[in-house]
This record gives sequence, structure tokens and C-alpha cells, in this order.
Amino acid sequence: MAPSFRSVVSSLLPSEERLMSRLQNLSEKDVLSIVDEFVVGLPEFDAVIGLPGAEDLARSLASLRGVPAVLVTRDTESGWWSFDTEPTERTQHAVIVTEHFTDGLPELEAVVQASKLGYLVQWVACAVERTNEPGRSRLELQGLTILPAVQLADTPRGLVMERRFPQP
Repeated sequence: MAPSFRSVVSSLLPSEERLMSRLQNLSEKDVLSIVDEFVVGLPEFDAVIGLPGAEDLARSLASLRGVPAVLVTRDTESGWWSFDTEPTERTQHAVIVTEHFTDGLPELEAVVQASKLGYLVQWVACAVERTNEPGRSRLELQGLTILPAVQLADTPRGLVMERRFPQP
């Protein structure tokens, strides 16, 4: 598990506001700690697709693995994801990187759009997964594997480290 990032997140709990603020301003140490977790947990892939907010994570993971980082943004007119690079081959294996994984809809939309371009997305790597949200089941039903650095559960008292599942 990303021990230093996990400690940072633990110190921010149970406050969702503090967590979100930290996720929007990840330090270089946080990024390296998270990416180290991804490097160990992911098999070989050909490209990293970074969703908005996870650009630094995507670039760092791509750099460590020696693959291209593809950054996506929302097209304001169509609402679809716009990719800054298309695959060099027809079936490049890719991983989507996101900072905060909740309902899985942005990630699923990115998977669909990426597959239209020729990427074969099999993994979603995230800094923080909210386990009370339907994202994991939504994407696992599509055959994707989720790799979180930290899993959090929502409770009446606020956010806590997830204890119901074994940590990846």
C-alpha cells in the first residue's frame, strides 16, 4: 500500500473537505508514493490515460514505465472525452489513472471513448477509492480491474480507512 500517502490520508480523516483539498494539491512525495503502488500492482501496458486532476500521476507512471501518457479533457460541445494522442497501434493496452474514484462514470466513459480510438483498457488505477460508491462494481462488470492506493469508506462520522476488504 502506498504507506506515506496512506499516512497522509489517515491524518486528514474524517474530513472529506480536507481530503479533497489534498487530492487537488498532491505533493511530489504523494505522487511518487501513489505511483510506486501502481508500478508494483499493474502488469505490462502500452499507454497511460490520465483523467483531469490526475495528470501528474499519469505522467509520473508513464515515465516510470517508459510508455506514453495520454491526457484527456472534456470536449465542451459534445461532452465526450478528447484525447491528446491516438494510439500508435490498433490495440494498445492502456491503464486509466484517476485521483478520486467514486461512481465510475467518468472512467467508464473514458474506457468507451478509448476503445473507439483503439486502446484496450483493462485497468483503472486511482489514488483514492470510495468503497461505498458503485464505481468498482460498475467497472468490474465490464471486465476492468481497479487498483486503488487507498480505500475509504463513508460512515455517519465521516470518512474512515476501509476495513471490510483486504487492502490491495
